[in-house]
Amino acid sequence: MGEWSDYFEDFPEENPANYFGGRFDPAGAIKARELETQALQANSEIKKMLADAWKAEKERSFLVVEMCPQCGLKELSTYKIKGKYFLCECQDCGIYGRGKSHSEALKSIEDAYGYGLDWRDNPVPWGR
Repeated sequence: MGEWSDYFEDFPEENPANYFGGRFDPAGAIKARELETQALQANSEIKKMLADAWKAEKERSFLVVEMCPQCGLKELSTYKIKGKYFLCECQDCGIYGRGKSHSEALKSIEDAYGYGLDWRDNPVPWGR
């Protein structure tokens, strides 16, 4: 017997990719895969737009760079996001924290010591 693709050409009803909705429907299966690809592309574009908007918001909200309480380097960027909360992110070690005040954000960083938090693993806030 040759390759699987040769077999499925001879017996298309045996190919699981030709089933849609639990029944043999090659055209429906192709259409479903096309729609799924389009949805994935649209979701990817939306995620990129949201990430770009978040990056722009951070740039507008930047306050100060100060010493990081974890690594000790002057790499802790502090932001005041939309006047609602403070966000601190170390550009070196990656630890982050947020709070209603600057001191709360720093306290949340201190509480996170040893947990391996790194904002660069997921740079958008809705994923943290």
